[in-house]
Amino acid sequence: MKKQKLLALGLSLLAVAMVGGTSAFFVTSDRAHNVITTSGVAIELIEDTNQTGVDGRPIPLTNIEDAHPGDSYSKIPQVKNVDEGEVWVRIKVGRGAKLDNGDEITISDNSISANYNTRNWLNGGDGYYYYYRALKAGETTEPLFTEVTLANELSNTYNGATFSLDLQAEAVQVANNGLSVYDAEGWPEE
Repeated sequence: MKKQKLLALGLSLLAVAMVGGTSAFFVTSDRAHNVITTSGVAIELIEDTNQTGVDGRPIPLTNIEDAHPGDSYSKIPQVKNVDEGEVWVRIKVGRGAKLDNGDEITISDNSISANYNTRNWLNGGDGYYYYYRALKAGETTEPLFTEVTLANELSNTYNGATFSLDLQAEAVQVANNGLSVYDAEGWPEE
């Protein structure tokens, strides 16, 4: 009898466990997939000359050979915004020379100069020239300058030298980034 009571109790517990384990609940789920794509910042540095080809397009600047003191050459650097958002633009101009003996030097004098466009480009005093306004998608800046000149009074140090005028254009987004090119943040660090 004791065994029957134990068996009945065990079956009762098993039945309770089965009822609890077989309970069903109504369940639902949902999922949202949101995609946020950031705008890009992309520019193109264009260096043309005042000469045009047979197709009427400006001829890009190439290396100049056999230059003499006092010579001037057409060099028209501009920046084009090739992305969809507005950008602030700046250009850094580096000047150097490789002397006939192979030494490379940075030029701090007026051995090679440019006629800077100070109406549309602002000298930041930090080595950069800043474009005076935001550049819209597809727009191109006014030229930073249109001509470079070797000084008349070049010393013999520069006899046989190769001069370089290196331009580095940079851009940052306008959206949520200051009211002017000087307020903008996020410029690449040197």
